[in-house]
Amino acid sequence: MTEVKLADQQAALLLQETVDGLQVDMAYEGQVGLAAGLCEVIARRLIEDEDFRQELLDQVERNAAGDY
Repeated sequence: MTEVKLADQQAALLLQETVDGLQVDMAYEGQVGLAAGLCEVIARRLIEDEDFRQELLDQVERNAAGDY
């Protein structure tokens, strides 16, 4: 995997497909600010909210079919 260096106040969600589903992690640089806060909220929703996760997976399928 390519190493990514985050600038101060940047954050990223790290998603990995596994045999059990989806592994969700996040990384951030500097103090916890808006970017890190948003990543944390999205990560928690992906992990805890089945409806939210399914909505995103459904959108991924629509995108793959060219149905934006």
